[in-house]
Amino acid sequence: MQATKETGRTQKAARSRAVRPLRLGGFHRVSRVGGRDDKLRSPELARAAVDRWLEFPDGAASDGARLEEWRVSLDSSGDKSDQDAELEELIVAVELGELDGIVVAKLDRLSRLPARRRLDLLERIGPARLFSATESNDLSTPEGRMVRELFFLLARMEWEKANENLVAAKRAAVERGAYIANTAPYGYRFGELHRLELVEAEAAIVRELFELRATGASWGIVLELFEARTGRRSHRQTVAHMLKNEAYIGAVVYGSENEGTLLRNDSAHPAAVELDLWERVQAVNDERAGLGPGEGHHAGAPVSLLAGLARCEGCGRGLVKSAGSKGRRDVYKCPNTAARCSARASVPLEELDAYVVEELFAWAGATADEEVVVELDRREDRAGADYRLAEAERLADEYEENVELELELGAARYAKGRQARRALVERRRSERDAIGEASELEEIRTTLRHVWPELELEERRRLLGTVLFALVVRKTPRAGAPVVERASLSFEVVGAMPEASGEN
Repeated sequence: MQATKETGRTQKAARSRAVRPLRLGGFHRVSRVGGRDDKLRSPELARAAVDRWLEFPDGAASDGARLEEWRVSLDSSGDKSDQDAELEELIVAVELGELDGIVVAKLDRLSRLPARRRLDLLERIGPARLFSATESNDLSTPEGRMVRELFFLLARMEWEKANENLVAAKRAAVERGAYIANTAPYGYRFGELHRLELVEAEAAIVRELFELRATGASWGIVLELFEARTGRRSHRQTVAHMLKNEAYIGAVVYGSENEGTLLRNDSAHPAAVELDLWERVQAVNDERAGLGPGEGHHAGAPVSLLAGLARCEGCGRGLVKSAGSKGRRDVYKCPNTAARCSARASVPLEELDAYVVEELFAWAGATADEEVVVELDRREDRAGADYRLAEAERLADEYEENVELELELGAARYAKGRQARRALVERRRSERDAIGEASELEEIRTTLRHVWPELELEERRRLLGTVLFALVVRKTPRAGAPVVERASLSFEVVGAMPEASGEN
């Protein structure tokens, strides 16, 4: 049977579709740019590898492929790649049929995805639509598919092992009493193996601050004493942090109990204050913050936004939360008795909270909508580097102290071993210095207005404490007066805020 002209065109179109080159989107991720903007070559090298592969594709792409898009995600940590906008857009394009797949220079650009997320990615686009420019793409056999999955598993395992090693290093550092921070708390200095040593002259000032706070003195009064004794300018938040730091009772605390990462050593270094005094100060902190028994330091949860931040105009005491009864609303009220304060202030809790938050955003203006970039220490930080340096120094010291070893090896061999160990120490020190404060960072990008509803109560209080200059509540002559008549507040003036000292 002779084919018609129309049949011939249909067959020709079908053959054309069958050999149509694959439309691919390229993806490359850079964990951290740092200061390498002008010297960053990783994306360039990755693109070159993909271009070479496009000339001689293998496996499922043997009929040819072309790059439709090339996406580079900068400062993107691997374990957060599932949240990466660049990668997500490529995945959506594949799902919509606009692309036939995604190609990466190496599969390790995706290997750090959590297992569930990695399965989600493969289920969304299919393993046959994920290509590598350097590894095998042959998924036509069970063996080929197994090798692909094995690569993901091994790469993920190696990354988790590196994290476990860091955790072990931090645990060892805490167990030996090392204080995991870049700056020693005021009253201490760093000694051998990064342990804290008392600076007695400063520790005496610390004890005086604790004793003053134990009497119920406000943070403002404690700040005045600190500045008078040290000659430094500081801030209420700084002294508040000082007098809540367990380092002053000899403890090293690192990590979070809620996240299961808490590490602590209760006898890591000499205490600057007695435990009894420290606990009395924490009780005052809880009371001044409007916290009841069991709601303060040990539970770690404040119960209201403005307790302790709002003050009574009559006596200057911090207001506390008072729960309403029989259908009455919760209020902030002066904790003093009528005998001690003749003008005890009170105000409905919800009304004052809403008023202060509204005024906060009005004061912040455009700043409330400016994008904030927060860097989070993610992997190999100073703790691990300090640990490796300390171990190298310990081995070098032990070698030099072994007098008999020099007699056994001879002067020449002993000197060579000594030189090698000292070289290791210098190398470890250089590695630590190169790391700086942190080597692997993640970034959180958000705005104040966007993140405010998601903040924990304690985080909102901390933020308010940094910008709120005064919040005074007065007793009004008439009941039910609006909050604007009851309260007056002011925020720190930009440029006039005292600089926080670096003592802790």
